[in-house]
Amino acid sequence: MTAIVYTTNTGSTKRYAEMLGEKTGFPVFDLGNAASVEKDSEIIYLGWVMAGSVQGLEQAREAFGSLKAVCAVGTLPGEKAEADIKEKNNITEPFFFLQGAFDLSKLKGMYKMMMGMMVRMMKSKLKESNDPDSKLILETFEKGMDFVSEDNLAPILDWLGNS
Repeated sequence: MTAIVYTTNTGSTKRYAEMLGEKTGFPVFDLGNAASVEKDSEIIYLGWVMAGSVQGLEQAREAFGSLKAVCAVGTLPGEKAEADIKEKNNITEPFFFLQGAFDLSKLKGMYKMMMGMMVRMMKSKLKESNDPDSKLILETFEKGMDFVSEDNLAPILDWLGNS
């Protein structure tokens, strides 16, 4: 059996896991409630990214051994960012990056405090620079964004169709 296991912070990863489950017919489990997943299942793991780390990935590996694929859900895509995530997390499995959502108001505790500090630091830095990329990132963090879309699942669905 193939199953989808995820961990989420603000809901983006859960949304992707549920969409992927609907498209594939695979059962979907939160990592915290995945004890009922059959031990010989092939696991597609989805985790949210914080500071380049795919949250819950090590727990998923401990719980299930090898994984069929890893999907990282984060805000800022790009080949370098994706390569850094793969390297930092020792990802050798098929890897997919899914652009998620960001809403500072949905964060809690330490995560809200850390991102709030980052936004303040970026504002301070922007006073010294007119870098358009930094301004776009700052605007994204201040106003929020939501790129969660079924269309973003196409590479995973294509891979599943060919594996």
